[in-house]
Amino acid sequence: MTIEERLQNLELEDLVGQTLCYDIYDRDDPKEIEEILKKIRPGGIFLTRMSQEKIKMYTDMANKYTKLPVIVAADVENGPAAIVEDSVFIPHQMAWGACDDADLLKKAGRATAKICRKNGVHWTFSPIIDINYNFRNPESNIRSVSDDPKQVVKMTKAMMEGMQENGYMVTACKHFPGQGMDERNSHFLTTSNPMTQEEWMNTYGWVYKQMIEAGAPSIMVGHGGLECFEKEIDPLFGALPAVLSKSLMTDLLKGILGFDGCLVSDAMSMIGVASRVNDLAEIGVKFLKAGGDVILFPEPTDFDNVLQAVKSGELPMERLKDAVLRMLRLKERVRLFEEQSKINAEIGDVTDMEEIAQEIADKSIKVVRDYNHVIPTKLEKGSKILMLNMLEPHFHKPPTGKELSAMKQAFEERGYIVDEIYTAKHKQVQEIMNNYDMICLNCKMSSQDYNGASMRVNWNNIMVLWRGYVLQHKRFVFTSFGDPYKLFDFPYLKEYVNAFSFTDASQRAVVKVILGEIEAQGKNPVRLEGFFEREV
Repeated sequence: MTIEERLQNLELEDLVGQTLCYDIYDRDDPKEIEEILKKIRPGGIFLTRMSQEKIKMYTDMANKYTKLPVIVAADVENGPAAIVEDSVFIPHQMAWGACDDADLLKKAGRATAKICRKNGVHWTFSPIIDINYNFRNPESNIRSVSDDPKQVVKMTKAMMEGMQENGYMVTACKHFPGQGMDERNSHFLTTSNPMTQEEWMNTYGWVYKQMIEAGAPSIMVGHGGLECFEKEIDPLFGALPAVLSKSLMTDLLKGILGFDGCLVSDAMSMIGVASRVNDLAEIGVKFLKAGGDVILFPEPTDFDNVLQAVKSGELPMERLKDAVLRMLRLKERVRLFEEQSKINAEIGDVTDMEEIAQEIADKSIKVVRDYNHVIPTKLEKGSKILMLNMLEPHFHKPPTGKELSAMKQAFEERGYIVDEIYTAKHKQVQEIMNNYDMICLNCKMSSQDYNGASMRVNWNNIMVLWRGYVLQHKRFVFTSFGDPYKLFDFPYLKEYVNAFSFTDASQRAVVKVILGEIEAQGKNPVRLEGFFEREV
């Protein structure tokens, strides 16, 4: 049966459902979820990290009420552990840029896709192809590969091609029209890109064109505005977010850039879009009217809103069918209309994910400063190491004490005695620092830790450095496991390492570099004016 024939077999309610990708969480009540799925008949479901059994349960549940197989989506931005329990994270995107090994990234993409597909996940909202031009941007940061468009394409194209081999997964490049310019966060508001049309076409536009030509089947549209391509701009509130803009989705992306795939919105729960409509019932309808195809994180009421918009003529049937056709092509590309058990048998076992993750990490560590020649350091077994951990916990939850456990374990496996203090105070450090042979100050602050509106340090975190006591230690090393621009906040540091990632593999790689087991091979994928230059 052709895609067009499948489309013709769908009733109006089925067509509307295909435009929805409903979000489900591990904490949700399955009975409540089933009632929602029964009503809205979603074309896709978005899942967060959960067991393989739960993934299957929710997939089967959705398929009970849809005429076509549901596509299962997740944010698999850096490895299958983002969705699959007991799996592996690979280092974050900026570490890809520092690693600078496209073949290795393609290999990582293949392995990630196999694991995800065997666990029932078909669609990833990645790779992130934003360009981190503004070092103050709190949203992109280590989620971006680089501040160079060529490096962004080199690494994300490799990952995308690896993930899409054999039709095991489909990807969604994000976040159109491109984050990384504003120093604010589009989760909190509609951000702005001030570029001219020529500047945008030579940077973000060039990146999107390259990814489209490389076979990107879907693109996620974000909550940022791009004034230079808008015909009308609100004098008070500025340009519309891309998810509401016909100028950006239809005229620019589907028109000028020639994209013929599926457009999925970023989460429609975000205030960056919710603040730009007079009535929340308008969000999904306006997105579809403007050229979008799949509504991510819809309210259950969005089904009725879109249905009534079609019946009233506000949303043309032709536009609805075009959106659904694009969704069905995506499902065909990921082989959802084939026998799924045969695909799982075809995939076989995947055993090298951890080795791949470690190789990426080992190639990505950058020693930016070694003024006192501490790296590599020589320590006898039994030496004492103090890890001072500077954190901004995700959603401001208290530290678990496990955030940097892989680093601690790596030192201990080599015969060292390790103590940890989270968010230490200066007097506390002064009293004990001379009892240790080495001090590692580890900063874990990034867009992934959700400080939210800023990457800057606060009073809570600066206290470990207050009065400069810790700087006097003969073996003192500062490592940023997140924001690579921390020399802007701590310009006095003499030993400074960028890991560009905080995964377990990255933590182990830093230990190897500090102890001289491997050389620091990473290249700066971004620049910080006055401190270091980009090397890729």
